[in-house]
Amino acid sequence: MAHKLGIKEAKQRAGRFCAFRERSPNEIFEKIQSWGISEEDASKLVVELSKEGFVDEQRFANAFCNDKFEFNSWGKQKIKAHIYSHKLSQTAVQSALDRIDFVKYESRLFDLVKKKWEKLENEETIKRKQKVVAYMANKGFEQDLIWKAINALQ
Repeated sequence: MAHKLGIKEAKQRAGRFCAFRERSPNEIFEKIQSWGISEEDASKLVVELSKEGFVDEQRFANAFCNDKFEFNSWGKQKIKAHIYSHKLSQTAVQSALDRIDFVKYESRLFDLVKKKWEKLENEETIKRKQKVVAYMANKGFEQDLIWKAINALQ
């Protein structure tokens, strides 16, 4: 017979789960529920963990946005689309996205456009532009910034 997890043990487990990396409140809530804890008790545990500093929506949003930009070179649109699944408040998401340094953002976008542009040197100019725009849009960068970077290359 499976061992039923008590509230105290679930809280300790959740604390350890939070210690590995930043977690969203929704992620913690779902994890706690997966251990057989009721929805009401799981909600209470998330609130307790938030009060104790184990879980913080804004801290998670900041870390997520920073990591996806710095390590994956994602644009703001792709970050926003992927963070949606964590069910964070719009305020937390927008605040985290606003923390991305615009100069660094534009510089990263330009570097990626340049790299892709050079990789496609054997293509016709129109095809080349289409492929670069498609690639950068897939990375989540804004159309106006993509075109600005492409035009700066020419």
